[in-house]
Amino acid sequence: MKRFLLSTVIALLALCASAAIGDTFSVGKLNYQVTSNGTTEDYPQVVVTGLSAEGKAISSLNLQIQSTVLYNGTRYRVTEIGAYAFYAQKNLVTLWVRWGITKIRNNAFQSCTNLTQARLASSVDYIESSAFNNCSSLKYVFYANTYFIDSHYASNCMPNNSGMILLVSKAAKNTVEQAKGIAAFKKFATIYRNHEAFDFAFTDGGYYVASTLPDDKPTKNRHGVFKLVGLDSSIKEYAPTASSYMVDGYTYDLAEVTYNACESNSNLKTVDLSRLSHLREIGDYAFKGCSALTTIKLNSSTSLGIRTEAFANCTSLTTLNLTSNVYDIYGSAVDGCSNLKTITVSTLNKHLCDVNGIVYSKDKTELVRCPPGHNTTIFNHSSFPSTLEKIRAYAFATCEKIQMIHFPYGVKIIINPFQGCKSLTTLQFPSSITNFIYIPWDDLSKLTTVYLNNQTPPEGMLVGSNSSGPRHTLYVPDEAIEAYKKAKYWSTWKYIKPGAYDVTTNDAVQTLRYTIHSNKAETINGNSYAGRAKLVYAPDPTVYSQTYAVPDHVTLANGKKYAVTAINSNVCSGGMRASATLTLGANVDSIFSNAFQGKTMLTGLKLNSKLTYIGVNAFYDCRIANDLALPYGFKRLSSGAFYNNSFKRFLIPGSLISMGYDALAKNNYLQELVINDTYWAKYTGWDLTKIPTSCKLYVPVGSEEEYKNNEKWGKLKVMEGSYDFTYNNADPYSTIYHMSVTSGTPLTVDGVTYAGKAKYVYHPANMTLDTFTTFGCENYETDRTNGGAKKYLMTEFGDKVLKLCDQVTTVRVDRMKHLERIGKSAFEYAGVTQFTVPASCTSIGDEAFFDCRKLSELMLMRNQNRTYGFRFYGRNASDFMCYAYWKDHYKVYYEACHWTALSGWPSPRDLVNGWVQINDGSTVSTFAINHPVDWNASGLNAYIVTDYDKNKKIASTMKVAITSTAYGGVLIDGYKQNVIYKLKRPSTVPTNPKNLLLGAPDGADLDKFQVGYVFDKKDKYFWKPSSGYRAEAGSAFLRLTSTQAGNTTKVYIDRWSKATGDINGDGEINVSDVTALINKILGSSTYSNAVCDINGDGEINVSDVTALINMILK
Repeated sequence: MKRFLLSTVIALLALCASAAIGDTFSVGKLNYQVTSNGTTEDYPQVVVTGLSAEGKAISSLNLQIQSTVLYNGTRYRVTEIGAYAFYAQKNLVTLWVRWGITKIRNNAFQSCTNLTQARLASSVDYIESSAFNNCSSLKYVFYANTYFIDSHYASNCMPNNSGMILLVSKAAKNTVEQAKGIAAFKKFATIYRNHEAFDFAFTDGGYYVASTLPDDKPTKNRHGVFKLVGLDSSIKEYAPTASSYMVDGYTYDLAEVTYNACESNSNLKTVDLSRLSHLREIGDYAFKGCSALTTIKLNSSTSLGIRTEAFANCTSLTTLNLTSNVYDIYGSAVDGCSNLKTITVSTLNKHLCDVNGIVYSKDKTELVRCPPGHNTTIFNHSSFPSTLEKIRAYAFATCEKIQMIHFPYGVKIIINPFQGCKSLTTLQFPSSITNFIYIPWDDLSKLTTVYLNNQTPPEGMLVGSNSSGPRHTLYVPDEAIEAYKKAKYWSTWKYIKPGAYDVTTNDAVQTLRYTIHSNKAETINGNSYAGRAKLVYAPDPTVYSQTYAVPDHVTLANGKKYAVTAINSNVCSGGMRASATLTLGANVDSIFSNAFQGKTMLTGLKLNSKLTYIGVNAFYDCRIANDLALPYGFKRLSSGAFYNNSFKRFLIPGSLISMGYDALAKNNYLQELVINDTYWAKYTGWDLTKIPTSCKLYVPVGSEEEYKNNEKWGKLKVMEGSYDFTYNNADPYSTIYHMSVTSGTPLTVDGVTYAGKAKYVYHPANMTLDTFTTFGCENYETDRTNGGAKKYLMTEFGDKVLKLCDQVTTVRVDRMKHLERIGKSAFEYAGVTQFTVPASCTSIGDEAFFDCRKLSELMLMRNQNRTYGFRFYGRNASDFMCYAYWKDHYKVYYEACHWTALSGWPSPRDLVNGWVQINDGSTVSTFAINHPVDWNASGLNAYIVTDYDKNKKIASTMKVAITSTAYGGVLIDGYKQNVIYKLKRPSTVPTNPKNLLLGAPDGADLDKFQVGYVFDKKDKYFWKPSSGYRAEAGSAFLRLTSTQAGNTTKVYIDRWSKATGDINGDGEINVSDVTALINKILGSSTYSNAVCDINGDGEINVSDVTALINMILK
């Protein structure tokens, strides 16, 4: 505040001392007139009115008119040169109107006939009528202005001298064009840009033009702005010592080195701009052609941009350091700097960085500039940052050492980067590029090879119709060859071949090449990938027995992994000079048309477990000799796919949905063909040329006759025995485990995910392998075909799976937790001795266990929905018995009743027994079965109801050892929970005693009987249900006459009714009851067991007498 008051007081004092408007005064060579009083924020203003006496006294005057003048302690601002101010001043030879003066009034220098040169500051923007008229000697006008307005210059302001030259400022690019558009300047014979058109020159050797005015009001203290427009030609080192200059009391900041300011200065060796804290830009061509320049030092303060060709052709420059404030450098800034090997960038720079001496954007997504003298001759994918997306304009311009550039996948935009790359022979563009902006083919005189991985011929590359390049070989995507041959300009290439790619293995060009064809992240085979790639090129093998090993994935420089899922068409376009084997990676699912067509040196092929498609002629006329098994999941085998090969065994899985008619033609070495689907027997258009008639054709069980009747397939040796895979991928003749997939739909069971469901199937080898006595079933089998590991839930025994396998005595069906079906004749004539069909099984096929002569027991675990095929057992071991759950027994029994009895063999219905298992927590139950039972041999206590006491409502029971089929129902007591009791048949069947329990093997409607009572397991009595009740299959119910039943709703059972001791029912317990009990034991009385079983042990004997006597004696 104090400083402000002090400056105000000083200004007021100055005003008091200054001259008044209209006053005139002389200072030095000039006269002035006051035109404006000053204020606290402005100087007073004056105009120049002419020469003073001192000025007129000089015979040859070189006049400078300054923008301020000091008179009597007051500083005045000079704004104009007044009208007629120097009219006809003959002594005036040169003129310099300094910066700050804005107007030259009419006739100001008219008739100054000795004036030869006039230098006008950029601030002068008005020149009035006849200002220089009749200045007959005027030849040169240096005019520093950068912005011309025609109306500001009177058309006659300049003389009509011939040969006049107007030199305009270099502070703007278009000053010449602007000046030529001014009518007054048409009088100049020549107009050109020159550094001599400046506002200021200082001892540092620089010439400057002011581009922004300082504030007119001193108290504002706003700096003006300078531009460097040139240097003195003798200067070797340009090193300004300060960032600002003081001129006429005003401060100017040096902010820009302007357009071609110092161009072609051959003496300049050092440019030190480090002190220019306000420098914002080094303009186009600023130091271009400074051939001696070796050192450049930049400032690190304000943001700095380096423009087009700013240091171009500085051939002595070897290094360039971009300071922290450089926010941009044009690619062409260092064009032609042939010895510039390295450009470094300060680590503090927020916009740029360097990698191996090459400039990139800070995030390394854009390549800004490779120095022309960089020593790298071949740029491979790994030469670039993994994040690279854009190649800027002129990025490689004049890099004459570079021979090859292979751009990595991920680059999207390329903008005119190759001008002057005279040694460049090879370019590779990945498919990720979406925008080409001009490629200067005419500059690439040695370019012979281009890999262009675009499906559509790009137009933005502007290939040019008159290219001088050799245009030898253009590699494009295989499927796009015809499009390029027809495309404008591209068609002029000598050769257009398949082979364009995105990535190779280890950056080597002569190796397998790949194209990225999907960027959708996904999980394949349990691994996460950024997308998918396909093999597009395989080089000619030069080493005998070389292996083409297609990897599971390719990894880009950015670490992203892409699953290799396909092999493209024509990947091996060259000839093979040595035998080779192709090994597929785990993720390859497709091999496209003509991939290896005609490669007779391709002798080996190792498939994987994920392959689904092989295209037309993919391996046509190769010489693949190893056995081939297409994996389950394979879908399409196209025409000519394996035409004329050398393999001996070929497997086609059940998953195939399309097969070309001649896919296997001319395979004259083929000995065994497996086709695991009945579908292909329907068609007759197959080309089986030269397939030997001795070739075995294995087909699914049940389709043998259909294939034999086919006019083409029938020529081969057709037999049953096809499969999809074997145990551990074993040779089919060395194992009895052959599997066919029944469903390829993945499922999860018990927390485990499976690829689908499968069944064990028949193969002729099963009968011949005597060492296999146990068929070790599993809950799942693993398909290891071609290195796979797909788990399939085993749910079936296929038709005839172990037919005639007499050596197999044991089948570990207990391991198949989810068995659903047992096929027709599955174990016919097998040596199995015992078999338990699990509850999961819903179907048993015809004759599944027929003629199993060693089979003594077939256990059917309960499944109420199971279907049973015709004669699924029979002619088994002499002691054979089939056990069915007692509640389902009648269903199996009924099936067997429809089978024709075989001569010399028991009736089938007599070979099915029931089995009992109760797990409801009870210990007693009613039971009915449709065959005689030896209860003792079966391990169960069985009781019948022999009588009913209507008065006491008690049913009397009797234990029995044997019952017959017609004997009705029984009560079973004392069984154990979850224990299976197999019901044995007696050797002889006794006469049926009286029994009030009626069996319901297949269930019964109680309304059809007189009065029926249902057993209550919990409270152990019979209860009368309401009308419409149906007894459960396998149960028994108590049947009474209407007279017996009366109104009784509950009937108690003597075994579980409490014995009070009152045997004779007289209401007292005494010796008469003992007598009655003895008579019961002797059989001379009919008292109920319930009242006689005093000790409750279920028996009526002398122990009950002892218990009764103890009761009486208390």
